[in-house]
Amino acid sequence: MSIGPAIAPTAGLAVATGASAPQPASGAAAIAAQVIEEVVASLAEALPAPAAPSALTAMVGEAATRQDSLAPLLADLGVAVDSPAMPAAARATAAQILAAQTPIDQDVTAQALRAAAQSSGVFLEATLAAAVLGAEAAAPNAQTDLKALLLQLSDELAPFIEGPNQARTAGSAAASAAPPSRASRSQLEPPVGGGPTTGQPAARPSLDPWVLTEPLARALQQEAQSALARVQLSQAASVGKAGEPTRWMFEVPIATQGGAGVAQFEISRDGRGPSGGGSAEPAWRARFSVNVAPSGPVHADVMLGPNRARVTLMAEDADARQALEANQAELVAALAAVEGPDVAVRIVGGAPPRPQQPPGQLLDRRS
Repeated sequence: MSIGPAIAPTAGLAVATGASAPQPASGAAAIAAQVIEEVVASLAEALPAPAAPSALTAMVGEAATRQDSLAPLLADLGVAVDSPAMPAAARATAAQILAAQTPIDQDVTAQALRAAAQSSGVFLEATLAAAVLGAEAAAPNAQTDLKALLLQLSDELAPFIEGPNQARTAGSAAASAAPPSRASRSQLEPPVGGGPTTGQPAARPSLDPWVLTEPLARALQQEAQSALARVQLSQAASVGKAGEPTRWMFEVPIATQGGAGVAQFEISRDGRGPSGGGSAEPAWRARFSVNVAPSGPVHADVMLGPNRARVTLMAEDADARQALEANQAELVAALAAVEGPDVAVRIVGGAPPRPQQPPGQLLDRRS
């Protein structure tokens, strides 16, 4: 078998054969440089050009560095609405955001949770598009949609923020009145479709009621944009992918005794059915997490199919787990009254296992 050279001799180069004299150092370097140049050129022609990042990929990469929980903004808005430094238009928008909290108590209803999901901001553009195209869905209410309100608040605060070239002196009143930075706090893990859900506890306000208008506006706008980036990541996590179940990931502000927290949900629809065949009726799955004092983090995994329900509740606090176990029979009876007798409820301690994520989604740069 005859095997040709891996790299063909370069035309125009005097390649010595036999017992010719060795090349001078400068000539050998020139030959090596030309060979390397031609090899690189041939490889560049053979390899495909890297694909340009999509708009969604670019948005996710940018939003992942800015995102943070809605809870700090809710805590500071509670202070800002009563502050004389709060601009009037922004005060009205802040009141609307605070009013969007869903009470989590024994009186919570499925209709209230559904309304909270629809106004979470994840469906804003889809609902607008459906309304423009004449579908049955009505246009979203900008007075209740969280993403629309966050955009509106950020725009209303912008005129009161000093430009980047307007430096403050270290001893100025504005500098001394600036709120403390939250940079030292661990950044919340971005939402990823199929990834873990995380309930966010109520935060403590960082604003002083007598803070000046500029630092107040700057702090609130930064928190609003971080919360807005998190809504965008939830929208990205809800984008359908081939071969995966349809899912929607969203977060809902909740009213608790300790303040305003955030519950994270993922609702998915599996079209394969319980036996894996496509003919069976699809099952619905809801995963959600809350972190409410004094119970701490509690996670739920609910599977609903035709006349059946499977529920797993996970409490990281031992006292919370015991409280759930004490009411387990009541929960089974309530579910059986709606879904039928095929109901099972399991209560365990600890945190849920982290689902395996495909590589290449997000890079953790915190360490």
